[in-house]
Amino acid sequence: MAKQDAIETIEHEWNAFASSAGNFPEESRVLPGAVGYWNVHEALLHVAAWDNEVILLVKKFEATGEKPEWFGLSGDVLDDLNERQVAERRNLDPSLIWAHFRDTHQVLVKFLETCDEHVFVEGTFTGDSISAETWKHYRGHGQDFTRFKESL
Repeated sequence: MAKQDAIETIEHEWNAFASSAGNFPEESRVLPGAVGYWNVHEALLHVAAWDNEVILLVKKFEATGEKPEWFGLSGDVLDDLNERQVAERRNLDPSLIWAHFRDTHQVLVKFLETCDEHVFVEGTFTGDSISAETWKHYRGHGQDFTRFKESL
């Protein structure tokens, strides 16, 4: 995918995800089950954490050719990482959770805009990681939100 197309897809899917989260009434945003056992706010923290991971992944891979420690992890090990990331900010006021979610995404997009075109090429480590951890990630959790809303 071309850089500009990737950034536009990322923005489109992130906006759809954010809109879906924002459409929940306040009282529903704190109910468990929006994404696994997480509530809507915790899901926002999770997505923000992975927006940040994309920045770290691309920087590290471009500088050293090394993949992040979490790459290739699955199951309980990856679940533990996700839980630690969410736990760092779980007790923030909801307005601060939303601000962190938006701010982290803005930092990601600004960073991606500085990257060379080759970083976005499908079939490369960075290109595939960017798509998996951004727009595909947002879309997947947006589907979780749809199922959760139907269960309320």
